[in-house]
Amino acid sequence: MNKTTLSKQQKLKIWFREQALPFVVLLILMFGFVRPFVVEAYRIPSGSMEDTLLVGDHIFVCKFIYGVKIPGTDIRIFDVHQPARGDVFVFIPSHDERNFIKRIVAIEGDTVETRGDTLYVNGEAVDDSTYTKHLKFSHFKKKKDFPPFQNPEYIPTGEGFDDYTLTASQFRRQFPDGKPFTVPKGMVFAMGDNRDLSSDSRTWGPVAVDAIKGQAFMIWWSVADRPVKFWEIWKLVGNIRFNRIGKLIRSEPDAFRSN
Repeated sequence: MNKTTLSKQQKLKIWFREQALPFVVLLILMFGFVRPFVVEAYRIPSGSMEDTLLVGDHIFVCKFIYGVKIPGTDIRIFDVHQPARGDVFVFIPSHDERNFIKRIVAIEGDTVETRGDTLYVNGEAVDDSTYTKHLKFSHFKKKKDFPPFQNPEYIPTGEGFDDYTLTASQFRRQFPDGKPFTVPKGMVFAMGDNRDLSSDSRTWGPVAVDAIKGQAFMIWWSVADRPVKFWEIWKLVGNIRFNRIGKLIRSEPDAFRSN
């Protein structure tokens, strides 16, 4: 049968089979591959990473950069970058089922401690003043030097953690000269850039590399969480933070360069 004698319905079926269907299949394949393995979007729900990330920022996370683990094995493929100090990353901690976002400040084998507002990695002070912030008035915050852990009931068990589950006073009595924490194999130490208002590895322990979902790399949308009355919908436009859209999320490796 010649195509010129086909009915409109038949022509539509042929067009769909030869033109539209391959395009639809391509979209399905792309979406099915991109989301689990390449890029995923997240919304920032808390202020623990201010001012690097604000509540209402919507970010893209590169999921393959640390490698894609083959199910049922310990093999990772496409691991173009190992988790590194300074990376902003998304993960699920062992004590929770939600996605968290923090910055890696130490990797396996590193020692880490804090004294006041200063972070020390491998005995060297980290110059993180350009991207971290602290509460300005000391009477508004409690002294939380690390170690020990703030909530030891959340951290992994084992003798490697025993000394750090002591209370702050017990720890000081047992280790008057201090004793930094060594990050175990296969783990990283995470902290929020908003140091005094962040629940992080100082509270619930290091993060397993296998729990990492990817590295945050860009803010694609940002809107302030300010209430708007239903008859003032037009004010929603004023909540959009246009200056943050498209902003790249920087790793800060230079702050750790000497460690």
